[in-house]
Amino acid sequence: MYLYPEISYTAEITSFTTEFKADNIIRKLSEQLPAEQMEMLCQTSAIFKSRLDDQRNFRPYGQLLFKFTAGSRELQVWVVNESSPEFDAYLARVQTLALWYIEAAQYTDNDDPRWQHYFLYESFKKDGISRVALAGYASLVRFYNYPDKIRPRIAQILLLPHYQGAGIGARFLKAIYNDLIQDPNVTDITAEVPAESFITTRDYVNCCYCLTLKEFSADNLKKGFTEEMKSAALRFKINPKQARRVYEILRLRYIGVRDEKAMEEYRMDVKKRLEKPFKRSERDWRKLSSVLDEYEYAAVVASQMSIEQKTAKLEQLYEEELAGYRTVIKRLINFANG
Repeated sequence: MYLYPEISYTAEITSFTTEFKADNIIRKLSEQLPAEQMEMLCQTSAIFKSRLDDQRNFRPYGQLLFKFTAGSRELQVWVVNESSPEFDAYLARVQTLALWYIEAAQYTDNDDPRWQHYFLYESFKKDGISRVALAGYASLVRFYNYPDKIRPRIAQILLLPHYQGAGIGARFLKAIYNDLIQDPNVTDITAEVPAESFITTRDYVNCCYCLTLKEFSADNLKKGFTEEMKSAALRFKINPKQARRVYEILRLRYIGVRDEKAMEEYRMDVKKRLEKPFKRSERDWRKLSSVLDEYEYAAVVASQMSIEQKTAKLEQLYEEELAGYRTVIKRLINFANG
Protein backbone atom coordinates (compact mmCIF):
# COMPACT_ATOMS: atom_id res chain seq x y z
CA MET A 1 0.00 0.00 0.00
CA TYR A 2 1.99 2.95 -1.32
CA LEU A 3 1.08 6.21 -3.06
CA TYR A 4 2.45 8.02 -6.05
CA PRO A 5 0.16 10.91 -7.02
CA GLU A 6 0.34 12.05 -10.62
CA ILE A 7 -0.95 15.62 -10.87
CA SER A 8 -1.91 17.34 -14.11
CA TYR A 9 -3.86 20.52 -14.78
CA THR A 10 -4.59 22.97 -17.58
CA ALA A 11 -4.40 26.14 -15.48
CA GLU A 12 -4.01 27.43 -11.93
CA ILE A 13 -6.74 29.34 -10.12
CA THR A 14 -4.43 32.35 -9.98
CA SER A 15 -5.00 32.71 -13.72
CA PHE A 16 -8.62 33.66 -12.98
CA THR A 17 -8.54 35.37 -9.60
CA THR A 18 -6.13 36.85 -7.09
CA GLU A 19 -8.37 36.02 -4.13
CA PHE A 20 -7.24 32.41 -3.90
CA LYS A 21 -3.98 30.51 -4.14
CA ALA A 22 -3.57 27.04 -5.58
CA ASP A 23 -3.31 24.34 -2.92
CA ASN A 24 -0.15 22.32 -2.60
CA ILE A 25 -1.82 18.96 -3.16
CA ILE A 26 1.17 16.86 -2.13
CA ARG A 27 1.52 18.76 1.13
CA LYS A 28 -2.22 18.47 1.83
CA LEU A 29 -2.05 14.74 1.19
CA SER A 30 1.05 14.17 3.31
CA GLU A 31 -0.58 15.97 6.25
CA GLN A 32 -3.18 13.19 6.37
CA LEU A 33 -0.70 10.32 6.42
CA PRO A 34 0.48 8.66 9.65
CA ALA A 35 3.60 10.45 10.90
CA GLU A 36 5.53 7.17 11.10
CA GLN A 37 4.48 6.16 7.57
CA MET A 38 5.60 9.13 5.48
CA GLU A 39 7.68 6.83 3.28
CA MET A 40 4.47 5.41 1.83
CA LEU A 41 4.23 8.58 -0.27
CA CYS A 42 6.70 7.77 -3.06
CA GLN A 43 8.64 10.70 -4.45
CA THR A 44 9.37 9.24 -7.89
CA SER A 45 7.74 6.79 -10.27
CA ALA A 46 10.86 4.59 -10.05
CA ILE A 47 10.47 4.23 -6.28
CA PHE A 48 6.77 3.51 -6.72
CA LYS A 49 7.49 0.80 -9.30
CA SER A 50 10.03 -0.75 -6.94
CA ARG A 51 7.42 -0.81 -4.18
CA LEU A 52 4.94 -2.50 -6.52
CA ASP A 53 7.52 -5.15 -7.41
CA ASP A 54 8.03 -5.85 -3.70
CA GLN A 55 4.27 -6.31 -3.24
CA ARG A 56 4.34 -9.40 -5.44
CA ASN A 57 5.64 -11.37 -2.46
CA PHE A 58 3.01 -10.04 -0.03
CA ARG A 59 1.20 -12.60 2.10
CA PRO A 60 -1.78 -11.66 4.29
CA TYR A 61 -1.32 -11.28 8.03
CA GLY A 62 -3.35 -13.34 10.48
CA GLN A 63 -5.53 -16.39 9.95
CA LEU A 64 -7.57 -17.40 6.90
CA LEU A 65 -11.24 -17.61 7.91
CA PHE A 66 -13.27 -18.10 4.78
CA LYS A 67 -13.12 -18.32 0.99
CA PHE A 68 -15.89 -17.56 -1.49
CA THR A 69 -16.42 -16.72 -5.14
CA ALA A 70 -18.29 -13.80 -6.70
CA GLY A 71 -18.65 -14.25 -10.43
CA SER A 72 -15.16 -15.02 -11.70
CA ARG A 73 -13.48 -13.59 -8.60
CA GLU A 74 -12.07 -15.65 -5.75
CA LEU A 75 -12.04 -13.89 -2.38
CA GLN A 76 -10.57 -14.62 1.04
CA VAL A 77 -11.40 -13.28 4.50
CA TRP A 78 -8.57 -13.06 7.04
CA VAL A 79 -8.69 -12.08 10.72
CA VAL A 80 -5.88 -10.52 12.76
CA ASN A 81 -6.18 -10.72 16.55
CA GLU A 82 -2.60 -9.99 17.56
CA SER A 83 -0.51 -6.97 16.74
CA SER A 84 3.11 -6.77 15.57
CA PRO A 85 5.29 -3.86 14.36
CA GLU A 86 5.09 -5.12 10.78
CA PHE A 87 1.32 -5.52 10.87
CA ASP A 88 0.82 -2.13 12.56
CA ALA A 89 2.74 -0.46 9.74
CA TYR A 90 0.67 -2.31 7.13
CA LEU A 91 -2.60 -1.44 8.88
CA ALA A 92 -1.69 2.26 9.02
CA ARG A 93 -1.09 2.25 5.27
CA VAL A 94 -4.37 0.41 4.59
CA GLN A 95 -6.34 2.83 6.75
CA THR A 96 -5.26 5.78 4.62
CA LEU A 97 -7.86 4.48 2.15
CA ALA A 98 -10.58 5.34 4.67
CA LEU A 99 -9.68 9.04 4.35
CA TRP A 100 -11.08 8.94 0.82
CA TYR A 101 -14.25 6.98 1.53
CA ILE A 102 -15.25 7.28 5.22
CA GLU A 103 -16.31 10.62 6.67
CA ALA A 104 -14.34 11.62 9.80
CA ALA A 105 -12.22 8.45 9.53
CA GLN A 106 -9.45 8.06 12.11
CA TYR A 107 -6.49 5.77 12.53
CA THR A 108 -6.87 3.07 15.16
CA ASP A 109 -4.75 3.00 18.31
CA ASN A 110 -2.69 -0.13 17.79
CA ASP A 111 -1.48 -0.03 21.39
CA ASP A 112 -5.03 -0.88 22.48
CA PRO A 113 -5.36 -4.70 22.60
CA ARG A 114 -9.14 -4.52 22.16
CA TRP A 115 -8.86 -3.91 18.41
CA GLN A 116 -9.62 -6.76 16.03
CA HIS A 117 -9.19 -6.49 12.26
CA TYR A 118 -10.64 -8.37 9.29
CA PHE A 119 -9.29 -8.14 5.75
CA LEU A 120 -10.85 -9.09 2.44
CA TYR A 121 -8.55 -10.02 -0.43
CA GLU A 122 -9.06 -11.07 -4.01
CA SER A 123 -6.94 -14.11 -4.79
CA PHE A 124 -5.62 -14.56 -8.31
CA LYS A 125 -2.71 -15.91 -10.30
CA LYS A 126 -0.37 -13.86 -12.44
CA ASP A 127 2.52 -15.35 -14.37
CA GLY A 128 1.72 -18.64 -12.62
CA ILE A 129 2.22 -17.14 -9.16
CA SER A 130 -0.57 -16.88 -6.55
CA ARG A 131 -1.16 -13.32 -5.41
CA VAL A 132 -3.70 -11.29 -3.44
CA ALA A 133 -5.10 -7.78 -3.81
CA LEU A 134 -6.81 -5.87 -1.03
CA ALA A 135 -10.59 -5.62 -1.52
CA GLY A 136 -11.65 -4.24 1.86
CA TYR A 137 -11.16 -4.28 5.60
CA ALA A 138 -13.06 -3.91 8.87
CA SER A 139 -11.83 -2.76 12.28
CA LEU A 140 -13.73 -3.69 15.45
CA VAL A 141 -13.33 -2.70 19.09
CA ARG A 142 -14.07 -5.44 21.60
CA PHE A 143 -15.77 -3.52 24.42
CA TYR A 144 -16.28 -5.02 27.87
CA ASN A 145 -19.85 -6.07 28.65
CA TYR A 146 -20.73 -6.73 32.28
CA PRO A 147 -20.13 -9.10 33.94
CA ASP A 148 -17.80 -11.28 31.87
CA LYS A 149 -18.62 -10.79 28.17
CA ILE A 150 -17.54 -8.55 25.31
CA ARG A 151 -19.55 -6.49 22.84
CA PRO A 152 -17.66 -5.95 19.55
CA ARG A 153 -18.41 -2.68 17.80
CA ILE A 154 -17.68 -2.24 14.09
CA ALA A 155 -15.74 1.04 14.02
CA GLN A 156 -14.74 1.02 10.35
CA ILE A 157 -15.67 -1.14 7.39
CA LEU A 158 -14.64 -0.40 3.83
CA LEU A 159 -15.17 -2.20 0.54
CA LEU A 160 -13.18 -0.70 -2.31
CA PRO A 161 -15.35 0.71 -5.13
CA HIS A 162 -14.53 -1.85 -7.82
CA TYR A 163 -15.77 -4.66 -5.51
CA GLN A 164 -19.09 -3.01 -4.74
CA GLY A 165 -22.45 -3.92 -6.26
CA ALA A 166 -21.80 -7.66 -6.55
CA GLY A 167 -22.90 -8.91 -3.12
CA ILE A 168 -19.30 -9.09 -1.92
CA GLY A 169 -19.85 -6.66 0.95
CA ALA A 170 -22.67 -8.79 2.38
CA ARG A 171 -20.53 -11.94 2.14
CA PHE A 172 -17.68 -10.13 3.89
CA LEU A 173 -19.95 -8.91 6.70
CA LYS A 174 -21.49 -12.36 7.06
CA ALA A 175 -18.02 -13.89 7.41
CA ILE A 176 -17.30 -11.44 10.25
CA TYR A 177 -20.58 -12.32 11.96
CA ASN A 178 -19.95 -16.05 11.53
CA ASP A 179 -16.57 -15.71 13.22
CA LEU A 180 -18.00 -13.76 16.17
CA ILE A 181 -21.06 -16.03 16.48
CA GLN A 182 -18.71 -18.88 17.40
CA ASP A 183 -17.19 -16.88 20.28
CA PRO A 184 -19.13 -17.65 23.50
CA ASN A 185 -17.73 -14.47 25.08
CA VAL A 186 -19.50 -12.22 22.56
CA THR A 187 -22.89 -10.89 23.70
CA ASP A 188 -23.89 -9.11 20.50
CA ILE A 189 -22.49 -6.94 17.70
CA THR A 190 -22.98 -3.19 17.30
CA ALA A 191 -21.74 -0.54 14.86
CA GLU A 192 -20.43 2.98 15.32
CA VAL A 193 -22.51 5.65 13.51
CA PRO A 194 -23.14 3.44 10.47
CA ALA A 195 -23.43 4.82 6.93
CA GLU A 196 -26.62 4.20 4.93
CA SER A 197 -24.94 1.63 2.69
CA PHE A 198 -23.73 -0.32 5.72
CA ILE A 199 -27.17 -0.17 7.36
CA THR A 200 -28.73 -1.74 4.25
CA THR A 201 -26.09 -4.47 4.10
CA ARG A 202 -26.36 -5.26 7.81
CA ASP A 203 -30.16 -5.37 7.59
CA TYR A 204 -29.93 -7.82 4.71
CA VAL A 205 -27.41 -10.08 6.48
CA ASN A 206 -29.35 -10.03 9.76
CA CYS A 207 -32.62 -10.78 7.95
CA CYS A 208 -30.99 -13.78 6.24
CA TYR A 209 -30.06 -15.14 9.66
CA CYS A 210 -33.46 -14.53 11.25
CA LEU A 211 -35.35 -16.08 8.35
CA THR A 212 -33.97 -19.40 9.60
CA LEU A 213 -35.61 -18.92 13.03
CA LYS A 214 -39.16 -20.12 13.79
CA GLU A 215 -39.64 -17.07 16.02
CA PHE A 216 -39.52 -14.94 12.85
CA SER A 217 -42.03 -17.01 10.87
CA ALA A 218 -44.79 -15.19 9.00
CA ASP A 219 -47.39 -16.21 11.59
CA ASN A 220 -45.30 -15.03 14.53
CA LEU A 221 -44.41 -11.74 12.84
CA LYS A 222 -48.10 -10.86 12.58
CA LYS A 223 -48.42 -11.03 16.38
CA GLY A 224 -45.87 -8.29 17.01
CA PHE A 225 -42.33 -8.04 18.37
CA THR A 226 -41.67 -10.38 21.29
CA GLU A 227 -39.04 -11.23 23.89
CA GLU A 228 -38.72 -14.60 22.17
CA MET A 229 -37.60 -12.82 19.00
CA LYS A 230 -34.99 -10.86 20.96
CA SER A 231 -33.61 -14.03 22.53
CA ALA A 232 -33.61 -15.96 19.26
CA ALA A 233 -31.78 -13.18 17.40
CA LEU A 234 -29.01 -13.25 20.01
CA ARG A 235 -28.04 -16.70 18.70
CA PHE A 236 -26.60 -14.76 15.77
CA LYS A 237 -25.25 -11.97 18.03
CA ILE A 238 -27.92 -9.58 16.72
CA ASN A 239 -28.52 -6.93 19.38
CA PRO A 240 -32.12 -6.22 20.56
CA LYS A 241 -32.40 -2.89 18.75
CA GLN A 242 -31.35 -4.49 15.48
CA ALA A 243 -33.63 -7.48 16.13
CA ARG A 244 -36.57 -5.08 16.29
CA ARG A 245 -35.51 -3.61 12.95
CA VAL A 246 -35.29 -7.08 11.40
CA TYR A 247 -38.78 -7.86 12.73
CA GLU A 248 -40.19 -4.74 11.05
CA ILE A 249 -38.53 -5.56 7.73
CA LEU A 250 -39.68 -9.19 7.68
CA ARG A 251 -43.20 -8.34 8.83
CA LEU A 252 -43.49 -5.85 5.96
CA ARG A 253 -42.23 -8.49 3.55
CA TYR A 254 -45.15 -10.80 4.33
CA ILE A 255 -47.91 -8.18 4.03
CA GLY A 256 -49.94 -8.58 0.84
CA VAL A 257 -50.05 -5.68 -1.59
CA ARG A 258 -53.83 -5.26 -1.15
CA ASP A 259 -54.01 -6.05 2.56
CA GLU A 260 -54.88 -2.56 3.81
CA LYS A 261 -55.82 -3.73 7.31
CA ALA A 262 -52.48 -5.47 7.87
CA MET A 263 -50.63 -2.45 6.48
CA GLU A 264 -52.46 -0.07 8.81
CA GLU A 265 -51.66 -2.27 11.82
CA TYR A 266 -48.04 -2.36 10.70
CA ARG A 267 -47.92 1.42 10.27
CA MET A 268 -49.23 1.97 13.81
CA ASP A 269 -46.74 -0.52 15.23
CA VAL A 270 -43.72 1.13 13.56
CA LYS A 271 -44.88 4.64 14.40
CA LYS A 272 -45.34 3.67 18.03
CA ARG A 273 -41.65 2.75 18.11
CA LEU A 274 -40.59 5.89 16.22
CA GLU A 275 -42.64 8.09 18.54
CA LYS A 276 -40.82 7.12 21.74
CA PRO A 277 -37.96 9.66 21.43
CA PHE A 278 -40.54 12.46 21.07
CA LYS A 279 -42.12 11.74 24.43
CA ARG A 280 -40.90 13.12 27.73
CA SER A 281 -42.30 11.54 30.87
CA GLU A 282 -43.23 13.47 33.99
CA ARG A 283 -40.06 12.10 35.55
CA ASP A 284 -37.99 13.60 32.69
CA TRP A 285 -39.58 17.00 33.23
CA ARG A 286 -38.95 16.82 36.98
CA LYS A 287 -35.30 16.06 36.34
CA LEU A 288 -35.01 19.01 33.96
CA SER A 289 -36.68 21.40 36.38
CA SER A 290 -34.28 20.36 39.15
CA VAL A 291 -31.12 21.13 37.15
CA LEU A 292 -32.23 24.15 35.08
CA ASP A 293 -33.18 27.61 36.24
CA GLU A 294 -36.64 28.92 35.35
CA TYR A 295 -35.44 30.68 32.19
CA GLU A 296 -33.55 27.63 30.89
CA TYR A 297 -36.50 25.39 31.73
CA ALA A 298 -38.88 27.73 29.89
CA ALA A 299 -36.57 27.67 26.86
CA VAL A 300 -36.64 23.86 26.77
CA VAL A 301 -40.43 23.83 27.03
CA ALA A 302 -40.72 26.40 24.25
CA SER A 303 -38.41 24.38 21.99
CA GLN A 304 -40.69 21.33 22.04
CA MET A 305 -42.45 20.49 18.80
CA SER A 306 -46.12 21.24 18.39
CA ILE A 307 -48.52 18.34 17.78
CA GLU A 308 -48.66 19.24 14.08
CA GLN A 309 -44.86 19.32 13.83
CA LYS A 310 -44.52 15.98 15.62
CA THR A 311 -47.12 14.38 13.34
CA ALA A 312 -45.35 15.63 10.21
CA LYS A 313 -41.93 14.54 11.48
CA LEU A 314 -43.25 11.13 12.47
CA GLU A 315 -44.73 10.61 9.01
CA GLN A 316 -41.43 11.63 7.42
CA LEU A 317 -39.46 9.18 9.57
CA TYR A 318 -41.93 6.41 8.81
CA GLU A 319 -41.69 6.92 5.04
CA GLU A 320 -37.89 7.00 5.23
CA GLU A 321 -37.84 3.74 7.18
CA LEU A 322 -40.24 2.16 4.71
CA ALA A 323 -38.05 3.13 1.75
CA GLY A 324 -35.00 1.55 3.39
CA TYR A 325 -36.93 -1.57 4.34
CA ARG A 326 -38.22 -2.05 0.80
CA THR A 327 -34.66 -1.89 -0.54
CA VAL A 328 -33.70 -4.73 1.80
CA ILE A 329 -36.83 -6.74 0.93
CA LYS A 330 -36.07 -6.45 -2.78
CA ARG A 331 -32.59 -7.78 -2.11
CA LEU A 332 -33.96 -10.65 -0.01
CA ILE A 333 -36.28 -11.64 -2.86
CA ASN A 334 -33.57 -11.40 -5.54
CA PHE A 335 -30.82 -13.03 -3.47
CA ALA A 336 -32.67 -15.39 -1.14
CA ASN A 337 -29.60 -17.50 -0.39
CA GLY A 338 -27.41 -14.57 0.73
